[in-house]
Amino acid sequence: MRVSKICGFLLSAFLTVGFVACGETVSSTDASANGGLDAVPGYHPGKVYSSKADLVSSSSQAPTSGAESSATEGSSTSENSSSSEETSSSSVDFSESNIQVDESGVAVITEEYLDDVASGKAAELDNSWDLLENQGEDVEGFVGSRSLKFTVDDLDFARGHYYCLTESQEWFEITKEKLQESKLPFLWDGPAYEARADFTLDFANVCGEIYIAAE
Repeated sequence: MRVSKICGFLLSAFLTVGFVACGETVSSTDASANGGLDAVPGYHPGKVYSSKADLVSSSSQAPTSGAESSATEGSSTSENSSSSEETSSSSVDFSESNIQVDESGVAVITEEYLDDVASGKAAELDNSWDLLENQGEDVEGFVGSRSLKFTVDDLDFARGHYYCLTESQEWFEITKEKLQESKLPFLWDGPAYEARADFTLDFANVCGEIYIAAE
C-alpha cells in the first residue's frame, strides 16, 4: 500500500515537470517567431500590414501641424508679394517723363534739373570747400559725399542741402522741387513712388563732387 502511494506521487511529480517544460518551450518559440520585437517601440503584433508600403505610408501620413501649415502659407504669400513688387517696378510708365531710365534703373540728371546758387552762397561754399579740401580742416556741418548716385530715400532735404560742384568750379543745388520738374514717376508724389527703391539718380553728368551742408 505504501509502495502504491509513493509510485503515485512520483508519477504526479513527473507529469508536473513535463507540463512546465512544455510551457517554457512554447513561450520561447513564440518570442523567437517575432524576432523579439515585442520590446521594440512601435511594433504592434495585433495590427496586420498588408505590405511594406502600407507600413511606410502609415508613418508618413501624419497630419500637418499648424506651424507647418502657417509656414507653407507664409512662403506662398511672400512669393506672391515679391512677384507683385517686381511687376509694379517693371511696369512703371515713363511716357511723360523728361528723363528716360536705362535698363538698370538709372536716371541721368542734367543741369536743367538743378537749381542755380546765388553768388553770395557760392562764395560761402567756395570758402568751406577750400578749408576742407585744400587746408585739410574740418568744417562743421559741411561734408563731401562719397557717391554721385543717390536713391530717392538717400536725399533727406529736411536735414541738409545738397550742393553740386562742377568740373569748372560752378555750384548748383539739388532740390526736390527742381528734380520733380523732370516728371520722373518714382520721385516724391509721383505715381510710381512705391517702386522708388528700384531706381537711382545719377548726377555724374553735371557734378564732379557733391557736398552736403547741414540744415
